[in-house]
Parts: sequence; structure tokens; C-alpha cells
Amino acid sequence: MEQASPRCIDQVKPVTEQEFSTGSPDARAGRAAGPPTPRALARALLLFAGRNIRRIIATGLPIAALAFGLSVFFLREYSATAVVMIDPRAARVTEKAGVLANIGADLNAIESIVQVAKSDGFVGAAVDQLELTHNPVFAGKGATEELLRQSTIKKLASRLSVARRGTTYVIDVTVKSPSAAESARVANGVAQRILDDQATLRSGLSATTAREIEKRLTELRVRVNDAERAVADFKTKIRITDAGQGNTLLERRLAELNQQLVLAAARTAEARARYELLRKAGANAGESLPQEIQSSVLTALRAEFARLYRQSADQATVLGPRHPDVSSLNAQIANMRRQISSEVSRMISGSKSGFLEAEARESELRRQLEATQAESGELGPQMVKLTALEREAKAERAVFEELLSRQRELAQINGLEPSDVRIVSLAEPPASPSPGKIVLMLVSLGIGLSIGLASAAFREWRLPTLRTGAQAERLGGVEALAYLPVASTPSKDDPADAEAPDLTPWLPEICRGLASPSASKEGMVILVSSSLRGEGRSTVAINLAAFLSRGGYRVLLIEADHADEMKKPARGLLDILAAKENLKSVLTPQSAYGYTLLPYGGPRAAERTDIGALMSGATLRALLKVARRWFDVVVIDGPPALEGPHAPFLAAQADRLLFIVEWNKTHRDDAAMALDRLDVAPAGVIFNKTDAAGLRLYDPDQARRLERRTRAA
Repeated sequence: MEQASPRCIDQVKPVTEQEFSTGSPDARAGRAAGPPTPRALARALLLFAGRNIRRIIATGLPIAALAFGLSVFFLREYSATAVVMIDPRAARVTEKAGVLANIGADLNAIESIVQVAKSDGFVGAAVDQLELTHNPVFAGKGATEELLRQSTIKKLASRLSVARRGTTYVIDVTVKSPSAAESARVANGVAQRILDDQATLRSGLSATTAREIEKRLTELRVRVNDAERAVADFKTKIRITDAGQGNTLLERRLAELNQQLVLAAARTAEARARYELLRKAGANAGESLPQEIQSSVLTALRAEFARLYRQSADQATVLGPRHPDVSSLNAQIANMRRQISSEVSRMISGSKSGFLEAEARESELRRQLEATQAESGELGPQMVKLTALEREAKAERAVFEELLSRQRELAQINGLEPSDVRIVSLAEPPASPSPGKIVLMLVSLGIGLSIGLASAAFREWRLPTLRTGAQAERLGGVEALAYLPVASTPSKDDPADAEAPDLTPWLPEICRGLASPSASKEGMVILVSSSLRGEGRSTVAINLAAFLSRGGYRVLLIEADHADEMKKPARGLLDILAAKENLKSVLTPQSAYGYTLLPYGGPRAAERTDIGALMSGATLRALLKVARRWFDVVVIDGPPALEGPHAPFLAAQADRLLFIVEWNKTHRDDAAMALDRLDVAPAGVIFNKTDAAGLRLYDPDQARRLERRTRAA
């Protein structure tokens, strides 16, 4: 063992099952933590920068200075910008637009102009227009004219930037070069090229369209003449005369006869009704006829008849019916009645004559209508053909007239429509190169800082020793349980009398992740091991045994490795394995601390060469089986995994592994190899001899807890 018996552990608190299975509140909080938050990531970055600030500055500042010097020397370029605006307002000289309408508010069309300006074809046209193949600033290299032109196009494209300004209708044309004057000249030339390209596109398309329309009009003119001539010839053939308004003379006559026949039929019906009414009335027609068909003569006769009749009645009343005056009045009444009858007869005769005349007129019109209909029916098939010819002629004329009108409009408005693309700001030769020194300085500092951070990160990644729980957990299958301080032990003249440090404040956290022994029928075996000697595994084993025994558990501590500086009992584990002693005879109760000790034992144990064979036999398995039945917890103070050949066999018998790592000293490769040899799951890592000041640079929370518990101890 590496430390002496725990003589200073005299204030151990009893451990509860909750502490045994879940550990301290701090441990539970750490274990329940979810994915890192942005705040936690920012804090980790600040800690990383704080502990590596010297390296970051030492690496980053020279690189930043070098980058700044190189950028000032090599990036001395002048940037000139011309501003082109696409006016979304539709400006027209005439009511109708040309062939190509204005761009308007179509944002995709504006972006298309930008992309076209970046194309090799557009840049090549700008190179030719500005004669850049012989310009010392922009000219490329090539053995032939074509290769020289292609090289110049690529060079200009690399120095040219055409970009839309946000979501506006403004396009920035920027050119960078070592010459301020050439940058401004080329930027203005490219901007003017954009204007010329749009103007040429519109005017050229209008002119081309006008020429194509003229060619088509010649063909359409012949077709219209042929179609109209065919209509005229066919009308002559079938003897059809136009009556105006799109009707033929026959159609108009048919319509008029039909209208006249309707009127004649109405008049015949009216005359028939009048005649029948008068005929049926007969002699009483004068009294029963409606007012609308009575004549003025009949009305006057009836009025005179009524007057005479009243006068006769009055005279008869006064003078008597036989009076000569009464007889005279009666004679007048009889004469008046004869006149009324004669008038009625005359009216009946007249209505009959009117009826017969109307009937004859209707018959004549009907005959004429039937004759005209017969003639129209004979021309029906011919009219269908005529209608088709007229329709074709009308369609040909409509197309001809539309194209003729459009051709004349294009000829009139060509060159008159204002352009919606214009240069709003010409590029001026810049007075100073770009980017400025402040920008270059900031960029250089950023480069230096990035390289410094990368260097520090690479250094930390390459550091071989373990310092944080995250590093330990990356070994695979393990969990960081606790950080133990650098414990000071009172010096003694005899090393065997040295007192083990008291780790009581950290033991609840060490117990995190261990299942409660009372939950199993047999005791639990816990192996305490490390990579190499001197990392404090015996100290942890002794404190753990004392802590659990004070909590009410029956604990057996087995020394499975020798300690050169400690006094050993004469009998122990090796004696049992060598079949020289039984288990009960060598168990040593530690009444002061509550656990039972099984010493390493064996005379001259360090001189034995068969320890590996003894520790790997069936006797050890049987011993541990008996120990499980006798004790609740068996703590094995095991050998270093990389030095003890029997360490893997002990690990195979254990239920849990507590792996001791010396903070910032244990090599990660050694720890990984040791854990691979032990191969116990679950396994917990304990950082021993932790420097709180150094840990503060990696995990301030753990460092504060470590300092707080150290002060409390």
C-alpha cells in the first residue's frame, strides 16, 4: 500500500444509502446537466483563453504584424465604384410601348442584369471596348491574341465586382487595380457598357421586329387581296347584291315582307272582328255596338232618336196618345229608326268590304313571302360558302391591319422611348488605396488571434496529462467522480506510523454511481487501482473502507499489493493463497475505524516471484466468494494496472472500479492502457493530488468546491 493506516480518520460521518447510490448534491447536479448552453460554451472559451493568454499573444502578435506588413505591401489597390440605377417607373412617349417593355419593379430582372454583367461574354465585350489587352494594368499574358484576350478577361473578372445594393434598384460597379485612374476609367466603362447593352437590346429588338413585320405584310397583302377577290367573284356568280350593313338585297326583302305580312295579318284580324261584331248586332247595332266602332252619323242619329222619343213621351202624357202632335212625333221616330237601320246596314257593308280587302292583301303578301323564301332556300348552300369566304377574308384583313398598325408605331417610336437604366454616379479616382490600414490591421489581428487560438488549442490537445473530467471521460466507459486535494501528512520518523490524509469531505462524491450494497444478497467488490505507483490509490481505499464502515456496513479491506515502506504483519493474503493459513486466522479487525483488514502478508513478500500465479488462481476466487458472504463491501487495494501482472484478474472479480489519476501527472496513454487492461464497467475516475489553483483555469466550479471542502477539512 502507498499510505499508512488511517489513524487520523476519527470524525467519519455515517454514509446513507442515498449518498452511496447518488453521491453529493453537487455530483447529482453535474450528472444531470444536459447539453452545454451558449453561456456555458462562452464561459469555457473564456477559461481557455485565460489559461493560454500568453501563448495566444506570443503566437498571434508576430503573425498579426507579419500579416499587416504583407497586406500593406501587396494589397495596395485602389477601388473605384460607379453607380447604376434601374428606374422602376414606366416612362412612355406614346400610349403603346415598344417590343421590349421597361424592366419596372421586377427584382428578378434586375438580378439577371447583374448576373449578365458578370458573364465572360459581357466582360469580354468590355475588354474589347476599353482595349484592355494592351493596358499595362489589366492586360494578361498569352502567346497569341486570343490567349491574351482570354487572360485579360479572367484578370478583369477577378478585379470586377457587380452587385446589387441590398434590395434596392441600385447596382454598384466596382473595379480594383493598382492604378486609381484606371480603376475609375474601367468602372465607368463597364457601367456605360451596361447602359449600352440595355439600349441596344431594346432598339435592336424593335428594329428587327419592324423588318420582320414588313416581310410578313407583303405576304399578307397578297392573301387579303385574293380572299376579297374570291368573295366578290362568288357574289357575282350567285347574283347577290349587298344592301349595306352586311346584308344582301334578298335578305333585306325577306325581312321587309315578313314584317309587312305580320302587319297585314293584324289588320285582317281587326277587320274580321269588326265585321263579325256588326253582323251579329244586326238591327240593334245602333244600341249595342261599342263606342270605339260607332260612326259619327250613327251617334247623331241615336242622339236625335233619343230626343224625339223623350218629347213624344212627354207630349203623350200631356196631350194624350192620339193627339196630332204626338202622332207627328211618332212618325218622326219611325223615320229616325229607319235611318239608324240604314246606317247600320251601311256600316256592315263597309266593314265587310274592308275585311275582304285586308284578307286579299294578306294573301298577296304571304304569296310573295313564300316565293322569296323559296328563292332564299335555293341560295342557302351558296350563302354558307359565301359566309366562309367572307370570314376568311375578314380574318386575313384583321391580321394585316394589326401588323400594319404595329409596324408604323414601331417606326415612329424607335429611338424615342427613354431608357430606364442610367448612371447616377460616375466613378472618381480614389485618393487612397482600399481597404484602409485600419481594416487591414483589424483583419491582421483577426488572423493572428485565430492562429494563436488554434496553436493554444493544438497545444492543449497534445498535452499528455489528465486535468479535467472531460478528458477522463473521453477515455471511454468511465465517469469523473471527484477531485481530491494535495493532502499533507504529518512527518514521522517511522514511515509505518505515517497517518493517511482524511478524505471524508469528498467520500460522498466518490460514492456516486455505486449501487447500495444492501440491495444485493452478496457483498459488493470494489477494486481501487491506478496506472502506476505513487498516485494515491491506497489512501483512497483506506478512507473508503473507514467511511463505509462508519455508515453501518461490514467492510473488508484487502491489501492486494505490497508497500515497501510499511510494516507488514507476518501473515496475510499471500499466506492464504499459498495454502498456509485460513481466512479467519489472518483477518485483522480495525476496531478504531470499524473495518476488517486482510493484509498483504507473507514473509519476504517482495522477494517472491510467484505472486502473479497466486493472485490468478482459483483460491483467490474462492476467497472473494467467501468474503462476499461475510461482508457487505469488499474493498481491494489493488496493484497498479501497468505494473501488477495480477491486476486484470482482480478486476475480473470486481463489481466496480475506482481508478485513481494523479492530477496533471498521469499520462493519458497510461490511463487508457490501464483502463483497457482492467476492463471493468462501470468505472469511476478520481483525480488525486489536485492543484486547486491550476484546476481553477479549467473548471472554476470544481476548484471552488475543492477549496471549500479543503478548508472545511
